[in-house]
Amino acid sequence: MADWTSRAGQGWWRGPAGVRAGWRGLAYLLIALVLVAVEIAGLAWLKPPWVRPTALLTPRIILLNEVLLLVPIYLASLAMARAEGREVAAFGLRQPRPVRALAGGLAAGIAVLSLLIGLLWGGGLARISLQGLGLVASLASLAAWLVVSLLVGVTEELGFRGYPLVALARGIGFWPAALLTSLVFALLHVSNGGESVTGILNVFGAGMILCLARQRTGGLWWPIGFHTGWDFAQNVIFGTHDSGQGCAGALLSTLPVGPAWLSGGLTGPEGSVIGLGVELAVALTILRLLPARRDDFDMDQRGPSG
Repeated sequence: MADWTSRAGQGWWRGPAGVRAGWRGLAYLLIALVLVAVEIAGLAWLKPPWVRPTALLTPRIILLNEVLLLVPIYLASLAMARAEGREVAAFGLRQPRPVRALAGGLAAGIAVLSLLIGLLWGGGLARISLQGLGLVASLASLAAWLVVSLLVGVTEELGFRGYPLVALARGIGFWPAALLTSLVFALLHVSNGGESVTGILNVFGAGMILCLARQRTGGLWWPIGFHTGWDFAQNVIFGTHDSGQGCAGALLSTLPVGPAWLSGGLTGPEGSVIGLGVELAVALTILRLLPARRDDFDMDQRGPSG
């Protein structure tokens, strides 16, 4: 099948490098959507009790949700990898010293979210209090949320900065592909009940930062770590709202004070305009501290297939 996708041609379907990048990206999306639709239909038929909404987000709910998303994303990536004669790991998971990159991203994600919370607290825009969990309960909660936060990072980074970014970058260039995938990433958050306009802008900015990190590090592991650290600090360390919903088992409780556009309101810290400034600082820091590297796909080399 790889010969079929790479066979040169002329027209709206094929170019000199084979099936055009846009069609490859669309094929990936359709495969993933069909698999998600099958899962939704199965859940609607089975009606398992664990899919019912809860007052607070829990590690168990997030775990089930992310597994149900990761399976279609992985299978769609696998289908496109096989079609192109590659492996799924080639879309950003195969890079030198992945553990080091993951740990670096994790530390950076926790640090950046902590900086944002610190700015909100220092400006009188957040009120922080202890939840009063015991030592054993705190350690158990930290471990559970770390696992599910890592799963969120893997799912969303593979889903947006994996095959779609690679495929589109080969056709239209890296930064147009980054803009497009980040826009889709942000729009998919609109359906979250507690999102705001500022929150969506922050999500778009986060997508661009993660694309930048993907380009600079040559793989997905640093972005996965950063995504994990941000969610971990937000959900369990500081206990902020996440798109309008609280999280169970947090060590601290962080509540907004003042106007929502400054404090984030019920959206959480992502809903604050201060977050946009923090994201700009993060982007500049990445450009300064992370040396540019190449992965198995040199995404800055625009192929003729677009």
